[in-house]
Amino acid sequence: MTFGEMLTELYVNENVGALERLYLHRATRRSRGELIFGRDAIRQQALADLAEFSGWRFQINASTDAFADVEWLSPDGATVRRHYWIILENGRISADRVISRPLHPAPIQQHHQLLGELDSGHGQVGPGELVGFSLIAQNLHKIWNGRQIGLLNALYDDEARWTGPGLEGGLSDLKSWWLAQFLAFPQSHIVFERELSFENHRALLWQWARIDVDGRRDRVAGSTCLHLVGDKIVQETTLIE
Repeated sequence: MTFGEMLTELYVNENVGALERLYLHRATRRSRGELIFGRDAIRQQALADLAEFSGWRFQINASTDAFADVEWLSPDGATVRRHYWIILENGRISADRVISRPLHPAPIQQHHQLLGELDSGHGQVGPGELVGFSLIAQNLHKIWNGRQIGLLNALYDDEARWTGPGLEGGLSDLKSWWLAQFLAFPQSHIVFERELSFENHRALLWQWARIDVDGRRDRVAGSTCLHLVGDKIVQETTLIE
């Protein structure tokens, strides 16, 4: 059973046993700053999902053997988006990372202190080449960490659609959102963790360490799923934990 098939069995056919067949008993889950231990605890979250989204339509927008972009749609048009990043061990899931855009976002209760990468002079700082990642990721690194906003026009299709934290729209909306982040967080740095390429999609998992204008520090996890046509991004979904 693939991960996409398991999600369909779980959230369409409401077969919780599918989760138990794919996850190791000792599997862990990281979600909204918390680390959850054990398949039993993960199963309880799945049961809570089934209760919360009863009567909603579930769909998988994109998936591979280590990533899934899924969505719940309510009868009145509300949506909840979620990205799953999984680690397999001998064909079964030993750990996953879940990043959601909830229907009614709650304030993050736990803020993680920075590890010093913003001021240490080390790490993926500046608009230089991002080693070990694709050209698309390198260009996103130049935009996100190097503030090279002009690269958006070369990287994205003119009619590209973007869905981000609390906002969606076109290329101009994406540009405005990033400019607002740069103003809100004079010191910030995004560390690229994982990249997956499948069919005409690219998925990126990252960590964002930030210091805002009042000197408050925090760290959030993020996930971006890109839909490509040729060498242009035509659709982006970005979720922040």
